Amino acid sequence: LESSLAKFSRWRNLKHINDLATKDFTDGQAHLDILKCIVYILCEILPPKSTLIPCIRALLKCRMLLGLRVMTTSRQLVVQQCIEDYEKWCKDYDKNFKFPKQHYLIHALDDVRLKGVLRNGTTRTGEGIHQEVKQHYGQTNKRNTEAQQISIRDEDQEVVARTRLLIDDFFRRASQTAELSDASSDTDATNQEADVAQFKQGSARRVPKSRISPANVENQWIFGSPLQYSDSRSYEDLHGGNNPIYRALDPRLREFLHSQFPDEYLNYEDTIMASVFQCVYIAYQSKDDWTNAEDILRCNSNWYNSGPRYDCVLFNSDQPGVACARLRSLVRCQLPSGRVVDLAVVQNMKPNKWRPKTSWDGCVVFEEEVDLTFLLMDFVIRGALLAHAQGPSNSRRNFHYLVDVVDGDMFLRVLNAIGHVCN
Repeated sequence: LESSLAKFSRWRNLKHINDLATKDFTDGQAHLDILKCIVYILCEILPPKSTLIPCIRALLKCRMLLGLRVMTTSRQLVVQQCIEDYEKWCKDYDKNFKFPKQHYLIHALDDVRLKGVLRNGTTRTGEGIHQEVKQHYGQTNKRNTEAQQISIRDEDQEVVARTRLLIDDFFRRASQTAELSDASSDTDATNQEADVAQFKQGSARRVPKSRISPANVENQWIFGSPLQYSDSRSYEDLHGGNNPIYRALDPRLREFLHSQFPDEYLNYEDTIMASVFQCVYIAYQSKDDWTNAEDILRCNSNWYNSGPRYDCVLFNSDQPGVACARLRSLVRCQLPSGRVVDLAVVQNMKPNKWRPKTSWDGCVVFEEEVDLTFLLMDFVIRGALLAHAQGPSNSRRNFHYLVDVVDGDMFLRVLNAIGHVCN
């Protein structure tokens, strides 16, 4: 179990836990992160047709829906169905609702209708104290901790923090007083103009430097961590021999660009300049509360000296369901006409009907294709997290589970894609 969890794919804002069985101190967020990952691991460990997996999945669905920031009428109907499913699986697993934490789940929708979404009444906001208690706890022998003055250490730290705050505030006020006494009216006006200009610049999105400027800084994506700048033929000559990403890059790239931009006349003699990146920031509108959100995706052959990391994306497709692909390279091309095109070299994920020996409601399995294709960044919606699956015993292909519980937006997108109406 620990080895499988340690190999689980990494994701932003999802805690990566390597020592699940031996961890002796966790907070509420850690428990939620474990709950999000555990189904995709237990389904390949427990015996076939285990009732524990659909029971955990039903609880996780309730947790994801009740944790949304906006609760519409259609979402309330889905929550009610999920609570009924969870109660059914608990009975099959010989569980009941006769203890408080289980019983409160029945009244969750009533609380939402009376007081608003449950996020407004959460107690997790004050759980930051757990980190301080954890530090004190690590300085004890794990036995009779109160006698070892955990509360006294906490009081000492509060006194030090308060003293430091007062000292910093004193010097800040003294510095402001000195600046005001020395500054003239003209200087004040100049400073005010500089502050306004700085605010205007700070409100804009920061675009990393690149040899090829982006076509539009208002795009929903921003490339980061640039690598070598060259032309497409040089990339093919330098890296095509031992890297399949750049093998026959130039002819494949020309064919793709001609199919997407028929008005561009690319002759064989024309040079296509290219710059490769290892990171992309994707902005999107969340289906949860319709606010702006952002994913940071990596496309790195050796991410922090821990091996390759190639994240996945959701993209718009004419096929039904969810379309997913794995990023293998991020390329910005400059055509002879001056047009700048951002695209990704990807491995498409083909939906597969194979299911693990213990499946669950909403299980989505993809088979990773071997061939590399191009994808315009205009079609990318947001990032996606895939968990490795063993797949059929007689297959050499790579199979993956779509992790739809990374956040509320992803959960709603997948939920609607498989047939539910949850606006």
